[in-house]
Amino acid sequence: MKRLINFVLFCLVLLGAFWLYQVKHQAKMTEAQIATLQKQIADEKEALLLLKAEWSYLNRPERVQQLASRFADQLGLKAVTTYQIGEKSDLPERPAGDFGADGQTPQTIDELLGKASVRSTKLSGQ
Repeated sequence: MKRLINFVLFCLVLLGAFWLYQVKHQAKMTEAQIATLQKQIADEKEALLLLKAEWSYLNRPERVQQLASRFADQLGLKAVTTYQIGEKSDLPERPAGDFGADGQTPQTIDELLGKASVRSTKLSGQ
């Protein structure tokens, strides 16, 4: 009977050792995959920074202006004039503010803050 128990325990130890080896191997494979993915992410971030720098370089206003003037005839580009944007009469009327009895708006931030504090004390007093 002791031999049977020893044999079963020996088999269980072998199975445990095999299972532990499998888990260890799988963990190493997963670590390798993680390292590979982290390197790919770092490479992609570096490429993205390079592309952003190139995009900024290519979209410099002086370069775009030079290209626009060079290819204006082929693209049918013309200079923008003020009448194409709009007329002064197209702007909506400025709403009248309740900043003062004279109808003038405050010119400095201190005047704005002073008006705001007067309003807040009037509102809290009600």
